[in-house]
Amino acid sequence: MSSKPTKKYFENLDGLRALAAFSVIFTHLSYFILPDTKLKFGIKAIFSFGGVGGRLGVIFFFILSGFLITYLLFTEQEFSKNIQIGKFYIRRVLRIWPLYFITLIIGFFIIPYLKGVGHENASGWMYLLFLANFDHILHGFPTVSVLGVHWSVCVEEQFYIFWPVLFYLLKGKKYFLYGMIGLIIISESYYLFYGQNYKAGDYNLISCLKYLCIGGVIAYFSYFKLKFITVFMNKINKFFTILIYVVSLIFILIQHKLLGHFAFYEVVYDIVPTLFFVFVILDQNFAKNSFFKTGNYSILTYLGKISYGLYLTHMIAMNIVLLFVKNPSENLWIMYSSTILLTLIFSHLSYKYIESYFLKYKDSFSRI
Repeated sequence: MSSKPTKKYFENLDGLRALAAFSVIFTHLSYFILPDTKLKFGIKAIFSFGGVGGRLGVIFFFILSGFLITYLLFTEQEFSKNIQIGKFYIRRVLRIWPLYFITLIIGFFIIPYLKGVGHENASGWMYLLFLANFDHILHGFPTVSVLGVHWSVCVEEQFYIFWPVLFYLLKGKKYFLYGMIGLIIISESYYLFYGQNYKAGDYNLISCLKYLCIGGVIAYFSYFKLKFITVFMNKINKFFTILIYVVSLIFILIQHKLLGHFAFYEVVYDIVPTLFFVFVILDQNFAKNSFFKTGNYSILTYLGKISYGLYLTHMIAMNIVLLFVKNPSENLWIMYSSTILLTLIFSHLSYKYIESYFLKYKDSFSRI
């Protein structure tokens, strides 16, 4: 039996998922703030995290997914000597599909009917085939915003299709790392020279692949270089850890104002946030000197467990609230509190009565 680590549950990842989900939710809520005063402008900037909070939340999700999926595959390969690709796909189906398709029904039929707009102006076939990101690229964004968040789920599903196959082909440790570096370069080059030149170009799988691969690189070092990672992270004292968090968050908050007028900003806006996200994942999972651990807060842990529901249902909640709040910009507190409360209710019910039911079957297809 190998002596490699068997850990496959990272207790602080749930809290990180919750923070990522709420960064998207608050960004979407910030659209209702009219920045007609300095105070409102400041509040809008904070809620949207400088205007990029939603996009950065999705990037964080991608990096987390790449890290966790790759780490679990390393563990399965080490202890089972092979990757059962079929079971991998079944686990992903049980986790992703039930709520995804339920929210599609709500987004395509129920919400448009309630809003009196007839039907959603989006390609149902592309959503059914997990190609919503390409529907955004080809046809623009949905008329009713309920389906506006599904594109990132589709990117991850596309990633899941080829990832275990690629993982199987790159069996050697050295080849896997070289493969990840190569894919990161290809992804960034594609976006730099092509993707950024057309609408929603950063929604393309190739454009997003670099974030998932960065998560894979983190998993590689966390699994095969665990001692090095642990020693390195524990050399960073608590004061310096706090400094990294504070300085990074402040820069991310103001970077759009500082650099937004430069043409190169669309290419570099994600560099500091991505490096920060890598640090956060390592700090939360392996550092003893972190000034806080999200796993120590039960509310964050629970919100992380229901974060898939938070992400997919918050636009449903928002559209329902808009049926009753006719002037959201003048009734922000009602708009915000009602949307968040309704999102929490939907997510709790979804996790308890839908997701949990399928998750209990998902574990039976795991070999580790």
